[in-house]
Amino acid sequence: MSTDAKLTPEQIIETYGERWSIESMFNQPKLSWCLKEAWQQTRQTLHRWVHLTLVGYGLIQLLGYLDDQTVRQLCCHSPWRKDNPTTAGQIRKGLLLIFHHVPVRQWWNRKCRKFEPPNWRGSEQDAAISV
Repeated sequence: MSTDAKLTPEQIIETYGERWSIESMFNQPKLSWCLKEAWQQTRQTLHRWVHLTLVGYGLIQLLGYLDDQTVRQLCCHSPWRKDNPTTAGQIRKGLLLIFHHVPVRQWWNRKCRKFEPPNWRGSEQDAAISV
């Protein structure tokens, strides 16, 4: 089926086949970059979400190019793999294991509609005192 009645069946099939070359471009942002989670209500908030998501993705890509022992350790979360490749996906999984317990959603204050993370300075002082 096609909305262009001038195309032959062969042209329709060829055109449809070209669709798959760009399909991953749309799949990657939705699934891997969590853009399907964009629940924001305003355009400005959505733009901020997209920018922060893409900055995070870019940082992970850049970490993949670093030849650093700390970055390689992030990729050692799958002990059954013979070779632990240093890829952005493996780095992302390693970072998720480290930060999965951080309650970012709880920092949202519904009343003033802003994020209010805990007082980091106070946390650092408390940690220094307890050591």
